[in-house]
Amino acid sequence: MSRGLDDERSEREQHEPETGPGRVPVSLAPGGGSPSSQGKSHPYRVEDGWDLRRDESSRSRERSDIRYGRHVYNWSELERAVMLEIGRFRTMDQDDIQRVFYGGVERPFRDDLRHLAGQGLLERRSITVGKNRDIRHVLVLSKLGKKLLNRQGDMQNGQAIYAGFVKPSEASHDASIYRMYEAEAKEIEGRGGSIRRIVLDFEFKKKVYAELNRVGDYGEVTYARRQEELAQLYDLPMVDGKLALPDLRVEYETAVGDRAHIDLELATEHYRPGHMRQKTRAGFKLYGVNTTSRGRRAGWEGREITADVLAL
Repeated sequence: MSRGLDDERSEREQHEPETGPGRVPVSLAPGGGSPSSQGKSHPYRVEDGWDLRRDESSRSRERSDIRYGRHVYNWSELERAVMLEIGRFRTMDQDDIQRVFYGGVERPFRDDLRHLAGQGLLERRSITVGKNRDIRHVLVLSKLGKKLLNRQGDMQNGQAIYAGFVKPSEASHDASIYRMYEAEAKEIEGRGGSIRRIVLDFEFKKKVYAELNRVGDYGEVTYARRQEELAQLYDLPMVDGKLALPDLRVEYETAVGDRAHIDLELATEHYRPGHMRQKTRAGFKLYGVNTTSRGRRAGWEGREITADVLAL
């Protein structure tokens, strides 16, 4: 769930901690030699772009070198697309990456995960969730991985990318946002629209906090006036005198070329009916997450919360 402005002022810099093994010297690449000499002929192919990630049997792409200072790294087009997706969503469940980019096939996914992690470009962590203490494996970019993507100039339309783990208590929630995005993106594309970029609640908070901190010492009236100005600037709602921030904003272009966006909120078991009604008053579209346990693994499925559910 998105957190309030007063609860998370200390979180502004947590999206990019110094994590991961860092740079990999050429002489210390896994197996010896440079990373570019490892797996030069990649047996899996992905067509250019995020939306062409299917037909596992047709994938075949050589890895190309990326020089960074005195070091050499490499990735394939598929591995680069995986890193971009992880970076823009900040935290992702590894099951979603395997399902979306590899058609659920485990071996190529594991090979690429080891290759990227071995170079210090992304990181994996296991977290426990729920009363049953189920295990969930999540992936994030390392700070180095983010730097390499930024050097490649891959991100367009002002899309932000992130590196590093958030607090464990929030990692599971953040990793569940992707299923919510998939459901909404399917609806948008089904109407002939195309996704331009996504905006996480963290990006809103970073911008809003920076502005509100400047007026925090000038009294409640000035603070309230600046909140209203920011609400207009970022097209955000005010509820009970406070800015309401969604978990995710999806910006897209309609079938006729108009710019539009929709704000989404991911409700968890901690949401009370009153809290959900407050989010609907803000105009957010709510999704819930069904959690099913498979032994010690947690399965996650996003679904829209309908008006009937909210009325209960």
